[in-house]
Amino acid sequence: MNKSYLKQMLTYFSKVYHLGEKINTLNKKRVKSPFEISTITFVVLF
Repeated sequence: MNKSYLKQMLTYFSKVYHLGEKINTLNKKRVKSPFEISTITFVVLF
């Protein structure tokens, strides 16, 4: 997969589905998590 194609695809998904806003609205249930929920979600998407 070409890097520019991947960038275009991610830009499209971000604009259409507003992924950044949805990821930031997620809440974490655990009390002591060493990672932010947005970081975990970003990694899972890839």
